Amino acid sequence: MRKVIEEQMELGEIGIPNIQFDLQSRDEIPKLLMGLQYIYSHPEL
Repeated sequence: MRKVIEEQMELGEIGIPNIQFDLQSRDEIPKLLMGLQYIYSHPEL
């Protein structure tokens, strides 16, 4: 069985909840990524 997400982080990796996005960007992608980050960070959703 394949592992989609490695549970053990390696040295130098940043966890998904710790990623910061450019809030001054006029693009829609950071807003979408922030929404996905919120969903990933709250497993009860």
